[in-house]
Amino acid sequence: MHQTNFGQNLQIAPQHFYTPKSDSEIIGILNRHKGQRIRCVGRRHSWSKVLESDDVLLDLRNFNGVEPEENAGKMSVRVGAGCQVKRLLAELKRLKQWTLPSVGLITEQTLAGAIATGTHGSGKHSLSHYVVSLRVARYDRDRGCAVIEEISTGDELRAARCALGCVGVILNVTMQCRSMYSVEEHWQEYSNLSHLLNAEDEYPLQQFFLVPWRWTYFVQHRRETEASASKFLWLYHWYRFLVFDVAMHLLILFIVRSLQSRTAVRAAYRWMVPSCVIRDWKVAGPSNKQLVMEHELFRHLEMELFVQRNQLEAALGFLQDTLIAAGDVRAAVEPAFLELLNKSQCSTEFDRLRDTYFHHYPICVRKILPDDTLISMASNAGATVSVAGDGTEPASLPSEAWYSITMTNYHRGSARKPFEEVAKFLAVNMAQLFGARPHWGKLCPLSADELFNLYPAFDRFVEVCDQVDPDQRFSNSWTRELISTARSQMPNQKAAVS
Repeated sequence: MHQTNFGQNLQIAPQHFYTPKSDSEIIGILNRHKGQRIRCVGRRHSWSKVLESDDVLLDLRNFNGVEPEENAGKMSVRVGAGCQVKRLLAELKRLKQWTLPSVGLITEQTLAGAIATGTHGSGKHSLSHYVVSLRVARYDRDRGCAVIEEISTGDELRAARCALGCVGVILNVTMQCRSMYSVEEHWQEYSNLSHLLNAEDEYPLQQFFLVPWRWTYFVQHRRETEASASKFLWLYHWYRFLVFDVAMHLLILFIVRSLQSRTAVRAAYRWMVPSCVIRDWKVAGPSNKQLVMEHELFRHLEMELFVQRNQLEAALGFLQDTLIAAGDVRAAVEPAFLELLNKSQCSTEFDRLRDTYFHHYPICVRKILPDDTLISMASNAGATVSVAGDGTEPASLPSEAWYSITMTNYHRGSARKPFEEVAKFLAVNMAQLFGARPHWGKLCPLSADELFNLYPAFDRFVEVCDQVDPDQRFSNSWTRELISTARSQMPNQKAAVS
């Protein structure tokens, strides 16, 4: 059976494919395929090799139950691994008037797929941070048969919150919840990044876009509010949907795929798109609607890099200089940019990029608070990690936030190659210069060595994987390489298997 992912850049061809309907059926599948590699798939809304599967692939779409729970004033929900985030949000609202603490830009993913790769929104932690416990099917280390176990404490939980599918078949997840809340939003344009970031105190949920070829920032100022829904909320949502989710994308597709005109791209972003943004129209409405857009309507490629606050300005400057030089061979190269190129020893690669790629989509930037995980992109770098796995919390989470920088491309087929080359150049060099981490679920051009060096707790993640799945039955070739490389670089040359 052959499947393609959302971006149509990967082919998935497992030997065996199942859509089980019960825990017992999954146990039977695992026992039947003992010795083979077991992977799971959600809505295939990823671009990285995390989706690849050669042996056995499980689609858990039938595991979509939603069971809200309240205990001692704490709200949570037990949800099936294959439940789409949009269904979970709708059911929480219908049953309890609850929602999730964090909501991503889109809600098409399954919950297990979203937490496996660290999906996030803006101004909060990633979804992975809010996982309370997980039920997983995997193999008993002593008897070798398939069993179902609960993960709820210590470093095993921190690993499982963002595990790339490596800790077993997730059956359901218990997530923290909160009461429904409203968000006020309005658009504004900035030419100065520091002024925009200073507005976070007043608008902690904001996200912003660096507009190519205009090189200014358009920000969605967002904050929680006690105000009731605005009278013209319905009109604002239609405006946002028709203008940004549909019309802007159709314009980009026409320019990029039909006209293939750099002049038209420049004109679109210097004058046409900005003229459609209504500034200072303040609208309040339910968070489930305000925080979500329809970015999944048109197929595309994405790469997303994460840097901390103190590196954000330099990282965005490096990205902008790279895109300008890649899109215009006549553009002057700033001395500070050349200095960075020399520092990362990439001048030769940079010269090959000149005049090869003309960027055509706004660069989205979102703030993510540090996660209590081992390897999510916003994981708590520098915080104390509990090696004993005794359920204690880290001593403290660092206060400095992470910022995701998303590059999107709408070319098709072989025309994507220049974007992929620029994306690789940016990922490699921004990792060296700014500690940038690529999103696990999007284009991830770094080698296993490079990825290992970006995560202080990656060795502990490997130890947990070796403890729960020593034969790597729940890994694919990509994650096996990551784990093997990490193991070879650990101080004792291998993970401690207890």
